[in-house]
Amino acid sequence: ILAQVFSCCSPASLTMQRFEQDGLEPYANLGAEPVAARRRKRTMFLVCGGLFAVLLVIGLIVGFTAGSKDDGPSPSPGPSPPGPSPTTTASPDNPIVDCSDDSITAGCASCYKDGSCSCIPGYNEHDKGCAKATEPQLMTFYMYRAQNDEDYPLDNNNAASLEGVVWYVHNEVVRLSCPRHYNITRIKRFKITMENTPELFAERSSQFGPFVAMDKASCTVPDCSSLWDKYGYITGCQKQTSGTGQYYGLKTIWYSLVGACPEMPFDQKTDECKKEHPGGQCSSPDGSKTCTWKYEPAGEISLDELEGIDDYAKFCSDGNREYVPETDKGVGCSFWDGLQDPEANAKRVKAAAALFLKKFPDMPLTTPTPLCDW
Repeated sequence: ILAQVFSCCSPASLTMQRFEQDGLEPYANLGAEPVAARRRKRTMFLVCGGLFAVLLVIGLIVGFTAGSKDDGPSPSPGPSPPGPSPTTTASPDNPIVDCSDDSITAGCASCYKDGSCSCIPGYNEHDKGCAKATEPQLMTFYMYRAQNDEDYPLDNNNAASLEGVVWYVHNEVVRLSCPRHYNITRIKRFKITMENTPELFAERSSQFGPFVAMDKASCTVPDCSSLWDKYGYITGCQKQTSGTGQYYGLKTIWYSLVGACPEMPFDQKTDECKKEHPGGQCSSPDGSKTCTWKYEPAGEISLDELEGIDDYAKFCSDGNREYVPETDKGVGCSFWDGLQDPEANAKRVKAAAALFLKKFPDMPLTTPTPLCDW
């Protein structure tokens, strides 16, 4: 269309039209033009110029519209950000599968059908797998503690992974049921944020330090002070994968959390001792010797509800027992049957996790459990 307008409105074309309108032969007279002819020429220039402008605008609009049509989104002005990594995202074509023991020890938190995995705290994604971190990591995960009805701080105490606490209840608490050992009634959950010291990592390349047993909020390991002096008030771990703990899997772990005045029982902790030995609990862990961990309460579940017992006193008075080691089963309760049955133990751990989710639906079901690397 534009070409046609150019053809019609060119000077040569306009001259031809003017000669024809004047009744003259083209190029017969190259002298002065009549006034009427000049007026007609100007009119033709204006008409053609207006037509050209209108068609030019229409052409630009049509071209822009056609150019903007696409089967997908328009390209970004720069490189597109990478999509979700296959090592961290499940899909119908790449569902989550059970991790092998080798995958767990290699740092995998969740495993996928294509052989990739997401990583636990203390490990970073590398190719389709995980690589151990090269420096102390700020890690956030859940710890659990079996407890009676009394409330007390978590510092200078031992805690466990979910597998670790369920195994502890199975192995030490319910075997002495009616009453339970230490009058344990519940499992408490805590959100832990921790970062151990570079002094520890420099020596062992580990995220955790050695586990220390705590009793009455006091370290019971000989010469605890030398440990604090060397590494700071570090969070420790211990694998519970020997004895019956092995039947709860590689994530059966206990932890130690060091607070103020850690070498004195709770009723002998003076202000002077707390000032001189401040422990590792703080508001924002940064890996310094006196700032390695903090905790937040994250819910609790009762053992009665977990086991399906409505009235524990009546349960006991009726002659029932949660678990009898000699027969490896309960009386009037089947929840703990089979201490050395890995499949049954896995179901118990899942039942505890499901109960936490039921009672606290706004909190994450679980968090990846770091490996005990000490």
